[in-house]
Amino acid sequence: MPDIDTAPVDTRRTAWERVTAVPLAVLAVLFLGSYAWQVLDHGLHPAFEVWLRRLDVLIWVLFVADYLVRLRLSTARMRFVRRNWLDLVMIAIPPLRPLRLLRAAVLVVDAVDRQTRFQARTRMSVFVGVTSVLLMLLCSLAMYDAERGAPGSTIQNFGDATWWSVVSVTTVGYGDFYPVTVEGRLVALVLLTFGIALISFAIGTTTSWVVEKLKSLDAEAGRTDRELGELVAEIRSLRAEIGELRVERRG
Repeated sequence: MPDIDTAPVDTRRTAWERVTAVPLAVLAVLFLGSYAWQVLDHGLHPAFEVWLRRLDVLIWVLFVADYLVRLRLSTARMRFVRRNWLDLVMIAIPPLRPLRLLRAAVLVVDAVDRQTRFQARTRMSVFVGVTSVLLMLLCSLAMYDAERGAPGSTIQNFGDATWWSVVSVTTVGYGDFYPVTVEGRLVALVLLTFGIALISFAIGTTTSWVVEKLKSLDAEAGRTDRELGELVAEIRSLRAEIGELRVERRG
């Protein structure tokens, strides 16, 4: 029998997650913007760069606080840790900014998914589309951050990193751009793993939609044939009745 005291605690954690979903998503967007600015702006003023780094630290502290609160409000804490291992890694190893990129991406995608008010299939399409674009953008930024200036690197600008993300996530893989650093290869591992999953899911969803449409067309055609058959039968019946009336009138 479940413990009666666990219900209020789980309810409080759910309420906390509901209340903090949008603020955390806003913090995630701020972190993504700050990270992108630091990566792409080579002439960043030192004072402004310090301000952006302080913003990163503040967001990291707030992420840590959110994790600890959710852990405190959870009854099955070991299960919570297992299900939220990415959050734990993110707060345990703060210098690895790409890990916080993943956390921020999860928050943004979750916020978009919560605010989407469409049918299930349309909502899933929006979810996959937003996730795919966000994944390629973040991996491009992280790859460029890791590879620029590295000895033997073939990725020396953001355009190269973006092209690499597109050909990698679509499984084309020309091989003209590739990572040479450990950090870059970790980013590639993330993109290839999640990218293939997203592409497979998108193909499966599209195929399912086409099959359903074909079945719907077949059912519509069958219904039309039945209606035509019934109409022909009624016409024949009317002709027979008219013939009988003519015979009676002649008689």
